[in-house]
Formats: sequence, structure tokens, C-alpha cells
Amino acid sequence: MTEIERSARLLVVDDDDVTRMLACAALEEAGFQVAEAADGEAGLTRFGEFHPDLILLDVLMPGIDGFETCRRLRQQGVRVPVIMLTGLEDSASIELAYDSGATDFIPKPINWTLLRHRVRYALRAAEAVDGLLRSERNLSAAQEIARIGSWEWDLSTDRFHRSDNYCALFGEDAASFGKGLSALIERVHPGDRERVCKSLDSVCDGQRYALEYRILRADGQVCTAHEMAVPLSDANGRVVQVQGTLQDISDRVAAEQRIRQLAYFDDLTGLPNRVHFREALQSALLREQARGGHCAVVLINVDRFKRINETLGQDAADRVLQVLALRLGAGHAGTTEDGVAPDRLDAPRMARINADNFALFVEGASGRAAVEAEVQSLLSRAGSAVHMDGQTLNVSFSAGLAFYPKHGDTADTLLKSAEMALGALRRLGEHDAIQCYTEQMKVDAMSRLSMESALREAIDKDQFVLVYQPKVDADRGRIVGGEALVRWHHPTEGVIGPVAFIPLLEEMGLIGHLGQWVLNQACDDLSRWRAAGVPVVPIAVNLSAIQFGRQDLLDSIRDTLDAHEVGADMIELEVTESALMRDTHATAEVLHGLHGLGLSLAVDDFGTGYSSLAYLKRFAVDTLKIDRSFVQDCDGGNHDPAIVRAIIAMARSLGMGLVAEGVETEAQARVLQAHGCPVMQGYLFARPMSEVDFRTALRDGLPGADRFRRAAE
Repeated sequence: MTEIERSARLLVVDDDDVTRMLACAALEEAGFQVAEAADGEAGLTRFGEFHPDLILLDVLMPGIDGFETCRRLRQQGVRVPVIMLTGLEDSASIELAYDSGATDFIPKPINWTLLRHRVRYALRAAEAVDGLLRSERNLSAAQEIARIGSWEWDLSTDRFHRSDNYCALFGEDAASFGKGLSALIERVHPGDRERVCKSLDSVCDGQRYALEYRILRADGQVCTAHEMAVPLSDANGRVVQVQGTLQDISDRVAAEQRIRQLAYFDDLTGLPNRVHFREALQSALLREQARGGHCAVVLINVDRFKRINETLGQDAADRVLQVLALRLGAGHAGTTEDGVAPDRLDAPRMARINADNFALFVEGASGRAAVEAEVQSLLSRAGSAVHMDGQTLNVSFSAGLAFYPKHGDTADTLLKSAEMALGALRRLGEHDAIQCYTEQMKVDAMSRLSMESALREAIDKDQFVLVYQPKVDADRGRIVGGEALVRWHHPTEGVIGPVAFIPLLEEMGLIGHLGQWVLNQACDDLSRWRAAGVPVVPIAVNLSAIQFGRQDLLDSIRDTLDAHEVGADMIELEVTESALMRDTHATAEVLHGLHGLGLSLAVDDFGTGYSSLAYLKRFAVDTLKIDRSFVQDCDGGNHDPAIVRAIIAMARSLGMGLVAEGVETEAQARVLQAHGCPVMQGYLFARPMSEVDFRTALRDGLPGADRFRRAAE
């Protein structure tokens, strides 16, 4: 006896007291718990109190008979087995018993041994049915949660049986869905119907399949489904039925698309990102390798974009990038007709690979000239003015090119080569230009890398020194100032001038560190000279554009002067015109602060940049340094020093001091002196000299400085 049988509760309903008593005794002897009732009404009441697992129900009873009692139990949803006890053996009575919901019937007179076995069988059958129903409910619930429906297809009749969950995936029920294969096919997205039909044909031939396709719901939504189907064969191996499941995977597909979007596309512009571009390029290179072709990689930079970012702010700069991305991506974005990015990663496309850099590759490149012409056309179209927040921005692009297989045979090497070409343009300060990679760039890059490492070591090991070049007043024949210039004492290369390392320090972000060192060293030298009784003169110190733009500039200079007890009148700051004009509003504030400290400001290389009278008035510059390129015209020969005369006249009208740079000949000195610029700096008087030599020149005088001294002196 099973556990369910040992604990089973039985209800015997019979109006015959003897039959009821014998039945209860026989069943209790068999180990069952038994309750009894004398008629149908009492049986219904007792059922609600006792909750039996099985009912033995007499058919002929006063009041409501067994048929009606059974019918009412079933109407209440009672699913326990009901065994009819009846002396009626005609077929009509038997059919009526089953129609009323009876599970089984036992004819009278009752065989008590057989009764016990029939009860056990009914209990076991009920337990099996309950288990099956529970499994079906659990399966249905699981399928509903997982959005899975099941189906069966009888090939001989073309009849489909579809579960309720299956129909619900289409937003319908079984009645509205229709019958046969055609009902499914008409609900498959037109773009996927051919694939679905081919898969159904294959399963009829005995091949199982797994397939993703789009379905059309009754509410108009398009969902993505995953279907699996297996064929069932008869004894002869002939496929007679197909069973399958259909799962709505729209959420998973959407999540995968979002993950792919994040992994392969730029959020700001919607263009492919560097990872996507690299994979696409690598696929293109494999194709070109197979057919012996060529491929060009184009790296595109938005000229002076940092300036746009600093001036308009990041939000506006991002919108500018979006506009430029649309222009650059037109015809190169690799999208399908419905605007969706294709699944293939090797489709030709424009990409945004970092902040203001875009990239494009050209498969089957026919030659450098053709590629450059195509790129130039693209950049010209994309470079028209951008209107943003009431302002008109003129934008341009620079591009670096590299070609497969000449400049590299992998995506990474080609991208690196194109980056080197673009970097060469940046270092030359060129804009709106196209540069192709050369092998010399790789040599230069290795040299620069080596120099970067050496420069960091130079800073750590204090390998920089200051030299001073005197400023001479030719009228008085004496030193009236000096310029502090930095030199690098390389352990193996010797003395290296600033032209070789200053631009690299700016790229490395270390120019501010070196600039502060120069100011500190110059103040230290001034302090020592004064302590030694040497007559001191103002020393000019160069400020880079990066230093000039730092918010802590004033505090840093003040702290340095205080630390060495050097007066502000002993330091002159030199900046270039371009540094002043980067942000005119900020420049005005900085200059106001510098003048507040008592410092003077000189504009270096004047005449080579903006050379605006308006900015000189606005910024209250103290001194102009005439660039050496104009000084060369003052040689007393056929050259007309008109620009020099104009600069001198302008400086006089504004009450500014003047210094002529790069004076190398007596003729130049005499012309400058004659036109009213007596203060000069150049090889004619002295080359940059060590601190010791400059200190000696301050104490004893500079030989030859008095050769042009006026008689009045």
C-alpha cells in the first residue's frame, strides 16, 4: 500500500444501512479512514466536513439520487474519484453515471475483496492524474514566465495544435488564430517568411531546426521569436508529426542590441567607435590580402577643436561634433536603408575613434592621389560653417593617411601610421592639410620617445641650467637687462638648446614644471648676485601659453618672489602674441593681476602674429620685442626697415619700451639706434652666457657694449 493509500479518507454514501455498514467495515479493515452518509444531501454536507480522497456513492437513494449528487459535486469543482455502487447494469445507466462525472462503477451485490482493490486502483489513478495536472500547470506557468508556447503539427491532416501560451505570444487566442500552417505563415514578418518555410520543409524531411525570426502581433507590434522543432517518425521512418516550441526573445534581442550599441558605437554621434572600426578594418585587410589589393586608412582631426570646447563649453562642443559627424558620415556610415546599422562588422564606415578624431578606410584604394582627392572633397563638404548658439564657427579638418600594405599590414599598425602622419601636421602647426605617412616619421617617433624618457630623467636629475643673454642700451653702452634661457646638459649629447625639447615638454604637459623651475632659478641667481654686491638688472623670464593660462599663476609668482626676497621690478615676464590672444577676457584679468604685483610684461616676437594696436592698448603691455626677422631688414642695404620704423613709432605713441632681438651686425645696430630703438639683444653684443660669466659682465661691464655709445654719454 502506498503512502497515499494508507492516509486516504473515504466517504461512503448509501441509504441501505447494511450495505453502508459492510462497506465501511471492509474499507477500515483495509486500512482506510472512512466516514458515512445515509443520503445524497447528507453526503454533500459530509463531504464539506470530511474532505475525502474518494467517494463511494449509491445510485438509488431517496431525495436526490447518486447521479444528481455526483453532478453537484462536479459542479462545485470537486475532482476526487467517485465510484458508483449500483444494481443497474443497463448501458443507459452506465452512460448516465459517467455523464454525471463518475470515475468508475461497481455493480451490486458487492464483492468486498474486489472493492478494496478497485478503491486502491482509483486512488492511484487519481494520484497520477493529479501529478500530471500539476506538471501541466507548472509547465504552463513556466512557459508563460519564459514566454514560450508549444505546438504540434500533424503532417497527414495539416492540423496544428497550439498551446494557449503560443497563441498569446501573437496577442491572440486559439479561436482567433486559425488552423493549419497558413495561419502561422501569414503572421511571420514578410522579410523572414522564406527562411521559415525552408526550415519547415527541412523538418518534414527529418531535420530538426532552431531559428530566429520576426512575428507580427495582432496589436501591430513586431517581436522576435526563437523556434525549435523536432520531427517524429513512425515505425517506417516516415515523419508523421512535428513538435516545436516558440519563445518571444524580443527583450533579449533588444538587450543584445543595446550591449552591441554600447560596445561598438559612439554614444554622442552614433558612429562606429574605435573597437568597431578596428574590427571592420581588419576584415577589409583580409579581403585585400586575398585579392592582392590595397587599402587606405584616413585619420581625420577637427582643427583647433580644443578652442571651441574652451570657448563655448562642452555641451555646445558636443553639438558641434554631432553636426560634423553627420557631415563626415554621409555616405560612409554603413547603415542600411531602414537606418539600422548592419550586422556585418566589415562594412565600409566612418567612425569616431576618440574626442575629436574620426577615421575612414577605403577598400580597393587605387592610389595616393585618388585617395587624397576623395578625402579633400569629403573634408571640403564637411568643413562649411557651423551655426551654433547664434555664432558662426568656421571649422576645418586635417587628415593623416596610411596605405596597406606599404605602411602596415594590420589594423593597429595602419592606425598608428595614420596617427603619426596626423601628429606630424600638429607639430608643424598646420591646419586644413593632408599628410601621408613616411618611414622617417617612425624614426622621428622613436627618437621622440627616447627623448621623452630622457627629459623626465633630466627633470628628476636636475640636468637643466640657465644661461643669460644681456640686453644692451647702445646709447649708454651698458647692460640694462638680461633674458634667462634654459639649456639641457645631456649626459651624452652635451648641451641641447630649447628648440629641440620645449615643444616636446609642452606635449608631455611638463612645460609648466620647467617654467616654474626657470623662474625659481632666476630669482635665486638675482638674490645671490645682490648678496655678493653685484649690480643687478631686471631679468626676463619666458612664460609658455600653458603657464599663462594657469589659475595659480599669480600665487606661484608671488610665492617665488617672496621666497627669494626679490622685488617684482627685477622680473620681466615675456609672452608671445598668440598666448595673449587665446582668451582675451582671461588675459585682461591675468595682466591686471601681474601689474598689481608690480611685474612688467613684454610681448615676445612682436610683429609675427596679431600685431594689433587695439590689444596693446587694452592689455597695457610694457615692452615690445621686435622679432629678429624684421631686424634682419635693418642692414643698411637694399632692404627697407619700414616695419621696424612702424613698430618703433607705435611703441613710442603708447609709451612702451622696445627691445630689438637677434641683432648680429653693426649695420643693424646703427639703423635701430638711428630710428629710436637703442636697447638691443643679439650675438653682436654677446651670446647667451653662463651665470658666472653674466655675473662678471654685470660687475665689470660687457666688452664692446660701449661701441655705439652716444657722445653725450
